[in-house]
Amino acid sequence: MNKVIPISIWSGGMINCFLIKGTKKHILVDTGVPNSEKKILKQLKKHNVDKNEIGLIIITHSHIDHFGSAYKLKQILKAPILAHQLDVESYITGKADISTMKLNKPQWWIFKQIIKNQKTEPFEPEILIEGDTEYNLKEWGVNGKVIHTPGHTPGSLSIVLENEEVIIMDMMASGILLGGIIFHKRVKHPPFHDNLTELKKSFDKILLEKGKRYYLGHGGPLDRAQVIKYYDNHLKKADNTA
Repeated sequence: MNKVIPISIWSGGMINCFLIKGTKKHILVDTGVPNSEKKILKQLKKHNVDKNEIGLIIITHSHIDHFGSAYKLKQILKAPILAHQLDVESYITGKADISTMKLNKPQWWIFKQIIKNQKTEPFEPEILIEGDTEYNLKEWGVNGKVIHTPGHTPGSLSIVLENEEVIIMDMMASGILLGGIIFHKRVKHPPFHDNLTELKKSFDKILLEKGKRYYLGHGGPLDRAQVIKYYDNHLKKADNTA
């Protein structure tokens, strides 16, 4: 049976990656900030997962706290990378994409200044999703699919599993600061979104799926009622000016 296992890059769920257990191979979802590879490998070992058992790396979007160690892990794990074509410019340049970082609250301006010049090793994804094409994960023994959920970035991806677990990364957040510290179940905006109107459409798509447990890039995990609460409080009337 497939299972999602959180891999924490910063304590308290402040930055999360995930391992999806497959019956043939396993899938790593996101790679954290630059130089996270040792921390990720250590946690894989803790869960009795050999690095040679990772068959695919999925990068969910083009913010550097999610693709920062992709190049190094690609070399170590010898696994192909899947991503969306609309975010590929950041991957092939290794540069943080600040064009999509539209502030949800003014105080996050400082954080944007800190990360705007960050760089990491560039890489080229072997598997590129285009448009709203869905990608089936059965090749790795995972009953689920990758879907296009723009809004946080134009090329943001989510993973929907048939066991009713869903990885939606930075579509939303929970908790204090970057989702860690305390109040992990308190729903909130992450610091940035590219387009709230597109995000609302993506949540409409996600909520049509039979998800019960939702995994986030910052904070979480949450149940369906908490995701709906975020949608109702922050997106129901979204017009991209909120």
